[in-house]
Amino acid sequence: TDHTVKRGAVVKAMAICTRHSFLHIYKPLLLLALEQYFAHPQVETLANLYNAVNGMDLSLMPRLNFYEQFILQASGAKDLFIEKFEAIIAQRVAENGSETGSQGSMSPALQQHPSRSRFGLPRDTHEFESVVHYAHVPVPIKIPVALSAETVGDFSLIKLITTFSTPHSTSPVPFTPTHPHLTTSGPNTHPIIVLLNALLTQKRVIFLGHNLPSSEVAEAVLAACALASGGMLQGFTRHAFPYTDLTKIDDLLKVPGFIAGVTNPAFGHKTEWWDVLCDISTGRMRISNKIETGPPTEGVTYFQQNPMAPSTMSASAGIVAIAAVGHSLSAGLGGNAIPTGSLSGDPTGDAAFMTSILTAINERHGENAIRTKFRLWIAKFTRLASAFEELVYGASALLIHDPSLTSPKAPFSPDSPDPAATPANDLPPEVLGHGYVWLSNQHRHAELAANATRIEGWRNTRSYYNFVQDLTTYYTHRPVKALDLQHLHDKLAKLRLGPDVSANIYLAICAAVQTEQEINQLLATIASGSWDARQGSAGMGQGLFYLALGLFHPRKGVREAVAGLLGRIREHEAGRHFWGALGRFAKVAWERAEMGVQRGENGEV
Repeated sequence: TDHTVKRGAVVKAMAICTRHSFLHIYKPLLLLALEQYFAHPQVETLANLYNAVNGMDLSLMPRLNFYEQFILQASGAKDLFIEKFEAIIAQRVAENGSETGSQGSMSPALQQHPSRSRFGLPRDTHEFESVVHYAHVPVPIKIPVALSAETVGDFSLIKLITTFSTPHSTSPVPFTPTHPHLTTSGPNTHPIIVLLNALLTQKRVIFLGHNLPSSEVAEAVLAACALASGGMLQGFTRHAFPYTDLTKIDDLLKVPGFIAGVTNPAFGHKTEWWDVLCDISTGRMRISNKIETGPPTEGVTYFQQNPMAPSTMSASAGIVAIAAVGHSLSAGLGGNAIPTGSLSGDPTGDAAFMTSILTAINERHGENAIRTKFRLWIAKFTRLASAFEELVYGASALLIHDPSLTSPKAPFSPDSPDPAATPANDLPPEVLGHGYVWLSNQHRHAELAANATRIEGWRNTRSYYNFVQDLTTYYTHRPVKALDLQHLHDKLAKLRLGPDVSANIYLAICAAVQTEQEINQLLATIASGSWDARQGSAGMGQGLFYLALGLFHPRKGVREAVAGLLGRIREHEAGRHFWGALGRFAKVAWERAEMGVQRGENGEV
């Protein structure tokens, strides 16, 4: 406090500039350093902080590839990939060679695991524990091992969702005006879905927290970025302003599709400054009455001109709404019907999705479970967009799939060709398929029609073009390129397949997945699953269940091929956790199939 200055006080702040997205770990250090700086306001105090932070030892933290990070994020096992930590620690012990002379005085347990006596293994492999020494104080630090795109700082999706869901559930207020990109289920669209749509279609979003600390609006902005990203899409945080004020409004308005946090209520009255206003204080959202509404696009026109047959129109209510151009364009995309899990009441599946989210929150499933659900939603949305582009425009920039690629692998069954080593034109159609899997063409048409407006809105955004570039990078490093493993696994999980069709799919997967990296890709596929309003998270949480069903296939060659694949997964460092979650009945079937293979190798009948 200083009464000689303006407003009677001088505010001092200290910040750390870093490329680390987990910047919240530095807060304890900043608090300690700020106290030191008040006691000793010298450059040396800042230099000591700089040296301490940059001296943080991360050399024992394993570097996971894309698939390994995804598997770790989707799993709650606290010892997943513990082998990678052990390998790094063993290498460090071998390099130091400092424990060789003291082996004789160690206990038998420590002699068996000498690395544990000095470096220690993490209690939870999701976090790497380190220590930063500053001002003679050891400050413990926990760093996330698997980092998701657009995940910056410490925030809570549960807090963000609860803030806007509670008022909506107690006294819902219809959105006025509506917008085809935003209110995809009519005026009573859930506020979180409106926010999600606004971010995906690059609308200007402001979080207003009148009389609230600036940290709360900043956390809301960062949580919103992670919400729309799902750990997959990028381009949100780069155009986010966690906290801003009226002095920077000119610069803010120059940024298309910004996401900003403010505390000044004046922003709420300037509807020309924003498209969606999220009032944290009241838990309400507003759509600006000055928001732009573009003309109908080619995709919307396509579903106008190609409706389903009259017998299936009840399952595609969203098509009726598309005929009305302007603010009423989305009025019929779900309406106010109670979500029943059927297409007629909830064509987009958003109502069922939000019901599952709120149920998970009420059952205290935790932050990671909620983030996983939104990741599944974003994953499905991108696959819907790919199918939409293929249907409307004939090709999709979101699809990189070349089944003509081959790999020299021997077939598993003499009477079944190896799909990975067979020319594309000789493979059965069920193996060559790609993209999202629907139960029927009616379901496909209805769901794409219901999502047409927001897909078209997303196709001209930063996150769309960034995702196209990311897909190219992922494809380059993808071990299995010839097959769409997600598509094949979804078929096993969703469809009723005959023995011949399922045999081709099982043999294709077994032939393609043999190496460690190929198993990583398959496990990531299994962990990701796909959100489906009528089936919940199809394939998600079931682990190896749908693959293990191949152990009961009527064809012996298929049973043996699946047993071989499960055996490789069982020996894999991450696969062993999936194997451990498999039911006893399936494990007995695997043992029986393995015994049959061994008897065949020994020439027994």
